[in-house]
Amino acid sequence: MLQLDSNFFRPFVESTVRTLSVQCNVNATHKKPFIKGSQQQPQFEIAGVIGLTSTLFSGNITLCFTSRLYLTLMNNMLGESFTEITPDLHDGAAELLNIIFGNAKKILNQHGHQIQRAIPTVIRGADLKTSHIASGTVLVLPFDTSSGEFQIEISAETPTTC
Repeated sequence: MLQLDSNFFRPFVESTVRTLSVQCNVNATHKKPFIKGSQQQPQFEIAGVIGLTSTLFSGNITLCFTSRLYLTLMNNMLGESFTEITPDLHDGAAELLNIIFGNAKKILNQHGHQIQRAIPTVIRGADLKTSHIASGTVLVLPFDTSSGEFQIEISAETPTTC
């Protein structure tokens, strides 16, 4: 398992706060990270997922939103007044994750992590349950805004040798 310490996840926190401020005019406050399953989490309805691939490790990152917050973000980002998440709005979750991932990847690669490019996908559903490619620990980076909570889930593991 890759050590997911503050040096690894800090670029994701900083990029998330900056991205939501710039792209969506929303102030996000980072809360204390925790291990997935160790405490109650909000019900999420939409998420962006991206593979985390390197010669050193693999896993994935998931950016999870409640419907209320996601609509606020998309309304602010697009200058519209959406009242429901339509298929046309799904790409917004992938776009936000792509920006966050790209900024964090740049910093992490400067520290030798060798993270490769990846294309995000979007999943949607009532009371969404996420799963991860990597086995083991999933680190949750929770955030709060005036329109609700959201989180980033990060999992990564080093390749096993035979």
